Amino acid sequence: MSEISILLVGNTDRSEFRAARKRLDALGRVTAVPDAESAAAALAAAEMVPAVIVVAQAFPGQFPHQAIDRLRRLAPLARVLGLLGSWCEGEVRTGQPWPAAMRIYWHQWPARCGAEFARLSGGQCPAFGLPVTATDEERLLSSAQSPRSALPGVTAIYSTSPQMHEWLSAACRRCGCATVWLRPPQIVKIEGAAAVIFDGTDFSEQQLCQFRQVQAATRPAPMVALLDFPRIEDHDRALRAGAAAVLSKPLQLADLFWELERLFAGGATRA
Repeated sequence: MSEISILLVGNTDRSEFRAARKRLDALGRVTAVPDAESAAAALAAAEMVPAVIVVAQAFPGQFPHQAIDRLRRLAPLARVLGLLGSWCEGEVRTGQPWPAAMRIYWHQWPARCGAEFARLSGGQCPAFGLPVTATDEERLLSSAQSPRSALPGVTAIYSTSPQMHEWLSAACRRCGCATVWLRPPQIVKIEGAAAVIFDGTDFSEQQLCQFRQVQAATRPAPMVALLDFPRIEDHDRALRAGAAAVLSKPLQLADLFWELERLFAGGATRA
C-alpha cells in the first residue's frame, strides 16, 4: 500500500475536527496549512504534489468558490474533499456548496474516511476519485459496491423502532452476521455478542441511562452508537460513556459495515 500525500487546509484545532485530523495523520503524509492562501502558496512553489486536498470548513462561505477553483488549477490531478463542520449541514439547502467536491461531515468522517482512503492506498478508485462530473448518487453507488467482509458472530441491536431493527438486522444478515433484538423496556443479558448497535437520538440523560443498561447487558461487546445529527457534545458524551464508535443518522450502511468490520477484527479503539 502506497503512502497518500494529503494537503489539509483549515483550522483542525476545532474540537469537531480533531478525530478527522487524527485519522488523516494515520492514513498518509499530511501537510497542514491554516488557509487557502497558504495552500496556494505551497502548491505554487511545488513544495508538494497532493493526491487529495482536504478542506476543513467550519461554517458556510469560509472558503469561497474562487479559492477552491484556484487550488484545483494549481493541483489539477488532486481530488478536493470537503470536511465540514456542524454549521455547514444546511448549506446544500440554503447556501452555495462547492461544485464537484465530495462533502463529508465531521461526524461521518472516521468511517467514511477510513473506507475511502483504504481503497485509494490499495490502488482502487475511491468515491471521491470519480470524475468531477459524478453526482452524489454515483458516489454513493460507488461506495456501496466496495467488497464487504463476512461478519461472523452475533450483533445485538438495541432499538425502540421495529422498522429500524428490521432494517439493521436485514443488513447484518446479508453480511453473514446473526442478530438479536434488545427490545426495550426489557433488556435481557446477552452472552457472547461480538458487537452492539445502539439506535439512539441525541444522547440526552435519558439516552445515557438506556445506553448504560444495554452496556451492562452486553459487556464486554463493543458498541456503535447511532445518533440523529449529533453535535460534538453528544459525540463526546457517547465516547466517554464507552461507545467504540459514533455514527450519524441518516445512516449509510457502508459506514456501519466498516465500523463493524473494525470491531469484529478486534480494533475497537475509540474514534
